[in-house]
Amino acid sequence: MDNHHVDGVGRFSMLAQGALDEVSSDINVGVRRSATDDSPVTFEEAQNESGTGIYQIVLLVVCGLVNMSCAISTTAVSFISPAAELDFDLNSTTKGILDGAPFLGMVLGAYFWGIFGDLKGRRLVILGSMGMDTFFTILSSLVQHVGLFFILRVGNGFAIIGATCMVYVYLGEFLTPSKRDSYLLFLELFWALGMIVGPGLAMMIIPGNIVLISSEYFKFNAWRIFLLLTSIPSLISFILIYQYPETPRFLMFRGYLLKSREVLEQIYLVNNKFTTVPYSVQVFTQTHSAISFDTGFIGGIPFMKNVKKRLTVLKNGHITLFSKYFRNIIVACIIEFCLMASYITILVWVPELFSRYSNYKLQNTDGVNLCTASEWHLKYNTVFDGQSVSGNAYLAALVVASSTIPLVLLTGIIIKYVDKKLLLFMTCGIPAIFALLVSITHNDLQAELMCCFFEGFTSLTEPIIFCTIVELFPSNVRGVAFSMIVMTGRLGAIFGIIVFGILIDKSCFMTFYALALLVLIAFIAVAFLPKLKIGGGH
Repeated sequence: MDNHHVDGVGRFSMLAQGALDEVSSDINVGVRRSATDDSPVTFEEAQNESGTGIYQIVLLVVCGLVNMSCAISTTAVSFISPAAELDFDLNSTTKGILDGAPFLGMVLGAYFWGIFGDLKGRRLVILGSMGMDTFFTILSSLVQHVGLFFILRVGNGFAIIGATCMVYVYLGEFLTPSKRDSYLLFLELFWALGMIVGPGLAMMIIPGNIVLISSEYFKFNAWRIFLLLTSIPSLISFILIYQYPETPRFLMFRGYLLKSREVLEQIYLVNNKFTTVPYSVQVFTQTHSAISFDTGFIGGIPFMKNVKKRLTVLKNGHITLFSKYFRNIIVACIIEFCLMASYITILVWVPELFSRYSNYKLQNTDGVNLCTASEWHLKYNTVFDGQSVSGNAYLAALVVASSTIPLVLLTGIIIKYVDKKLLLFMTCGIPAIFALLVSITHNDLQAELMCCFFEGFTSLTEPIIFCTIVELFPSNVRGVAFSMIVMTGRLGAIFGIIVFGILIDKSCFMTFYALALLVLIAFIAVAFLPKLKIGGGH
């Protein structure tokens, strides 16, 4: 694994600023401008000449839609579980298992898409991911059996993890280093937007309790309509990405030099629409690192041998990682596991918790703690056919999801000036306080506010961890480290969602104490990280 192609899972975020840069050995290796000017120019300079402008801005919106689609698909099950309780005969434990299904798929698909992206390209990964997500989402809206529904949502997770990772690499390889950070930060905002669109759409559709078809063997009601509608962003993303080429950097790595130059020229012409000066780079050859990357891909070597080669590199990367950087990888994995176990758990259980509170308020006028309302719901509330889910439950989810945006923007501004280790201490320590405060709130508004602060801070941890990977691991194991850290986080999400589902009916208060303990473990683990640089230098 080198620093030009990161295999991994999860939101790529700020890691791209270091993962896509050229290495020093690539300077001045065979890019010629024209017959009258044959001075050597790097690939970066050739890309700089193509410019950054309207081409990348439109591509940012397209990639943003991909990222937004992934966010919607990741959390969609959590919005339908209160409404699907009767249809699938769900309890809290089975709801947790269904909510965890996409994350299980992410774990299964992580390395598959990373290897596929190196072999066949970033564009094909996104197309395959969005196409599969559309297919599995449509099928899951139609199936009537909970077991088949679970399998299909695992398929959704398997699909979207490819695009979730590769969309950052894809956009990043169309950008010059000077512009990459700001564009990828905006791409991160589309993920937050998807987290808002999901509950917003659910709030409009599911409480209406629409039933289009109802028979003994087939039912198509409000929550199924919602699921069907969530396939539309993925379908549109597929169509839009299909219009764009493979990245010029990947084409250069694979030895398709003419195609790479054609893409750079296309970018140049779009960004300089009114110029009469042609793109001056005429011929260029592969960089040293690209030649190394391409070894084994050319000369008619069978596809499976290429796969074996990538698996061997992957195995060697893991050996190096655990033999030389054991402490760093263990600490980073502990932080990621604990934070994702808490962040994702609250995110997917908010609709269920506030749905229970809404049911309590229908028959009671006094304000109580969120857990007290949950216990009342389990004791007195009866689920009946035709019962609708309160829109307030989805409004709460929308507000909690929106709370991440201001802090993401603020972190994007200050991360260049503040010690990243200090930021990690804050994003791990402060949420523990709010998790404990949930247990002493007296109404749903106070509980919602505590959840907002908890989610706002914990949502920052993963991007900061990704940013520190550049410092914690050298380029030859960075991709492997990235994959392992984020896959550990997805395992943490599965753990948190399912354990929360088991504990919430036994002791709701204990559940929030457990969440506080998880982030405190992460807080302690941060102390074992080495000193980190201020800013983005590496």
